Amino acid sequence: MGAARSTARLRPAAALGSAALIAFAAGGCSSASAPGTRAAASGTAAATVSASASPTSTVSAGLAAKLLTVSDMPSGWSADAAPTNPTMATQCPLLNPSGWDKLLPDRAEADLKAGLAGPYLVEEYAGGGPAQVAAGWQALVAKIPLCTTFTHNAPGGGSTFTIEKAAGFPAYGDDSRAFTLAIDVTGGVSASGDIVVSRTKNAIVSVYVVGISGVQQSAVRDAMAKAVAKAAG
Repeated sequence: MGAARSTARLRPAAALGSAALIAFAAGGCSSASAPGTRAAASGTAAATVSASASPTSTVSAGLAAKLLTVSDMPSGWSADAAPTNPTMATQCPLLNPSGWDKLLPDRAEADLKAGLAGPYLVEEYAGGGPAQVAAGWQALVAKIPLCTTFTHNAPGGGSTFTIEKAAGFPAYGDDSRAFTLAIDVTGGVSASGDIVVSRTKNAIVSVYVVGISGVQQSAVRDAMAKAVAKAAG
């Protein structure tokens, strides 16, 4: 992922109706990467690496194995094509990972969806040595109090993100945090879901799931459990 750039998964929506707008606006958080340093999950067990990375690269193959894929999800999910990702100008580490994932050398992302209206799932994986993970986690947790309400303004309209602590999630890995997410888009359309972050000895994992009709917490719990298990494997 190289030099980290904070991005939100908000697609161009000038020609879209309100339902499509929220589907694309609520697609999740992602971070851009320099060529050759990022692996992205595809619809199969193998992952697609960035254009200049060798498909046989040990690092890329190792990162691909850490990510959620369609085979980890219920029926109806598919790989989500890379969107246009405008910068999210917020210090909230749940929406802007650049403050913590840059502290870890291995970074990758999985993008999955279950239809135009969602749910959409974005998984951020950042791995390294125990000291690097500890530093990254400390940076993430320290700025969680900044995650309250944030409005992202774009040419196609604004989106307001509201984040609160969530109940009902188990503990994951060595430490974890769970949050509810509500998104209100210009025009009166809304979406909701959850964001869960966890650390293991050698990785930090963030899973972001959101959709127009909301998201079943049980589905997020299952996805997060698989993500943490793969990260720790």
